[in-house]
Amino acid sequence: MKHTRKRLFIDIKASEREREKTIYLAIENECNTLVFSFNDNYFKSDNKKQKYTKLISNYALNIEAGGRDLSLLVPKQLFLLNHDLFRMAQGRRKADHHFCPTNPQTISTITERANILLSNILYKITTPRILHILPDKNHETTWCACPACRAFSPAEQYLIAVNTVADVLASLDNEAKILYVDFDTEPDAEGISPRPNMVIGEKM
Repeated sequence: MKHTRKRLFIDIKASEREREKTIYLAIENECNTLVFSFNDNYFKSDNKKQKYTKLISNYALNIEAGGRDLSLLVPKQLFLLNHDLFRMAQGRRKADHHFCPTNPQTISTITERANILLSNILYKITTPRILHILPDKNHETTWCACPACRAFSPAEQYLIAVNTVADVLASLDNEAKILYVDFDTEPDAEGISPRPNMVIGEKM
């Protein structure tokens, strides 16, 4: 599957003024697509009157969603009462990077959160709808080392998580795609396979 979109990822912390400058920069560099985090203010209904949203409309820019949003699927505030949802390192659960993807409760949490997040934003994403789900920055290999997860490589654990979101996305829009990172050091080894609605994307 080939994509003709030239993308620019928008920092979720960027101010309204910074976003205006970024959009003009995108136009000058012939970028035709902006990518916003799943929980970015852009997707809020009360954000329609902002100047940068009008610029997006005026220049007919494509909108995509996602980025390094894995932590949104298993929010860190759940750690207090649900330690087992999170990754294990040296025998202890940690809520720093990623989570424990082999725990059935983690999968249920990802499914529930993905349903909520995607249902709220899909209508604002340009068709064909593209989502990006990437590992935490500089932590592609920082995954769970619990007894169950040790049977899977970091790349496989990542795919388990993204596959879960892909299943949710397929139920909401069977033509939408997820761009993911292929960082497996043994691409020919048998392991977890990506869902049909997943496409290898570029690293950020």
